[in-house]
Amino acid sequence: MNILYFDCFSGISGDMTLSALIDLGISPNKLIDELNKLRLDGWKIRISEVSKHGIGAKHVDVIIDGEDHAHAHKWFHNHHSHHPHRTMADISQIIAGSDISDKAKDLALRIFMRLAVAEAKVHGSTPEEVHFHEVGAVDSIIDIVGTAICIDILSPDKIYASVLHDGHGFVKCQHGTIPVPVPAVVEVLAARGVGFKQLDVEGELMTPTGAAIMAELSESFGPMPEMKVMKTGYGAGTKDTGIPNLLRIVYGESLAGSADADHESVTVMETNIDDTTPEMLGYVMSRLMEAGARDVFFTPVYMKKCRPATLLTILCDSAEVPVMEHILFTETSTIGLRKHVVARTCLPRRIVTVATPYGDVKAKEIRYQNAIRQTIEYDDACRLAKEKHIPLKWILDGN
Repeated sequence: MNILYFDCFSGISGDMTLSALIDLGISPNKLIDELNKLRLDGWKIRISEVSKHGIGAKHVDVIIDGEDHAHAHKWFHNHHSHHPHRTMADISQIIAGSDISDKAKDLALRIFMRLAVAEAKVHGSTPEEVHFHEVGAVDSIIDIVGTAICIDILSPDKIYASVLHDGHGFVKCQHGTIPVPVPAVVEVLAARGVGFKQLDVEGELMTPTGAAIMAELSESFGPMPEMKVMKTGYGAGTKDTGIPNLLRIVYGESLAGSADADHESVTVMETNIDDTTPEMLGYVMSRLMEAGARDVFFTPVYMKKCRPATLLTILCDSAEVPVMEHILFTETSTIGLRKHVVARTCLPRRIVTVATPYGDVKAKEIRYQNAIRQTIEYDDACRLAKEKHIPLKWILDGN
């Protein structure tokens, strides 16, 4: 089982994350080719080698229309007023309309949704009404979507992180002077239930983008798990605080054994709906899955006075509950829902490539004790069937 471990000893930001992933071994040319699929104009990436307290690292700058934009505090504090303001719908359209992989799209949208929910809470608004100031600008889209692309390329089985760290004091932004940690960071971490620690460092170490990336990616926060380290990557920030302003990402193989089942908890959310059309429910299912639900399903039920209705059930992580509630209360007619935490046992799985008579396809490989089974991924089978102009069932049946 392959693991990514984010060692956030000096905070985290979007550019530090992207820099560390490139230093870990992601090909810059491959990354740029994928980012070009966003069809955004007027940007390029400059990657430089830097040293922080004698530790070599990569640093990524996004150059927009020939201008080098500093990454520090870009959620609140970049004063380049010519940056466009974009809503969540604008950003979703850019990402969804691109040709990057579906997994990268899904991850990038979930990270942006965490930011939208946090900003809405800070400003007393809704995620749909929030205007992403500098985070909606091209450089931050590159950071977040670039990170999603890198994670999709690496395809780790598990992602963990250290305890998160931030500084203290105050910073100036377009809204005035605000405290560190900045409000959006606090809201992002509160929504996920993530603890963090303030260091005796003046200023901001963790940006909302960095917090959202970690809140979305990491399964837990603590010491590095027992693992065989295969490679490391260092991403440099722009701070000079007396400690090395670096993010370290460690890639390795678990030493705990991959054949054992994982035991975890998930939140089950349910609501009965008797006055929404099937087409609307289908749309709601898509919204919930895009927002990070692990599963969504419908069950026919009968309510009071024998009214036919639909039981909508969601399985999600506890951190996703606020987002799921928001979608249910805005996209359906429900006025209440039930939720409870249940234990779940899952077998480890990974995506592999398998050969068929018609070409290679991706498959999900499941292991339990000494048994291994593989199931072809439906979407990839559809892709191959269209390419080869053959019936889908030929691929799924292995004929």
